[in-house]
Amino acid sequence: MIRMKEQTIKNEISDFLRNESMSILGVATVKQLPSIPESFSPQSLLEGARSIICYGVQIPKGIVYAKSNNLTLYWRYCSTQYRTLDSVSHRLCSFLEEKNYSATPIYSCFPWKVVNREFWGCLPLVYWAEEAGLGRLAKCGLLVTPQYGTRILLGGVITTQELEPNEKLNRDLCPSNCFDCIDVCPANAIKRTGKVDHNLCMRYSTSNPLLALVLDNKKIEKNYPFETLLNTIGIDDHSTYSCIECVKACPLNAGKYLK
Repeated sequence: MIRMKEQTIKNEISDFLRNESMSILGVATVKQLPSIPESFSPQSLLEGARSIICYGVQIPKGIVYAKSNNLTLYWRYCSTQYRTLDSVSHRLCSFLEEKNYSATPIYSCFPWKVVNREFWGCLPLVYWAEEAGLGRLAKCGLLVTPQYGTRILLGGVITTQELEPNEKLNRDLCPSNCFDCIDVCPANAIKRTGKVDHNLCMRYSTSNPLLALVLDNKKIEKNYPFETLLNTIGIDDHSTYSCIECVKACPLNAGKYLK
């Protein structure tokens, strides 16, 4: 009876997210992942957390491979879709709490935390999306999905409701003999060892003139933590993309190799 109730609620969540035009969705059971510091665990955000619902929207090929202005198009599309994903997360939280389960949104982009020179979301969605069966981590550090390659933006919700998890994909999607993203990275941020220097990537691939201007003001820099400045100035379209070379170079994004 309990399992039947779980499945019924999961079906309702699936219908809800499909009606919100989510391209992919899955569920993961809360546990400690070795690749994530304990301070970024789901329980650090929501006491009694039992399940994580992950979902995403695709980025159109026509934006990634546009002949001109692709960086501007990519930036604008992602900025607007991040807001959409966050709004969906808010509505899903309300949907779950109306059923007497607590729920916390996992925001798609901001806010960020900076730990040991690495940028982290409050809950690193790519790892949980992998656990939820949406895809596998690629060499470039992005989630690669069977349907869309790395052309995906993620959102999520943590809940105290126990839900039946989706199976994790049992095969790598990133071809072992493909190093296109590594070879094309102008910042040399993607290593053949499997390590991605996210700090180097972020500094090269995004541009924020307002943040640079504020950091030049020593009084402001002294009075506010860097995270505060980053999250208040970077949010809501105030930063732009200056590089998406790994996305353009990945053959999976053009539909090659995927089944």
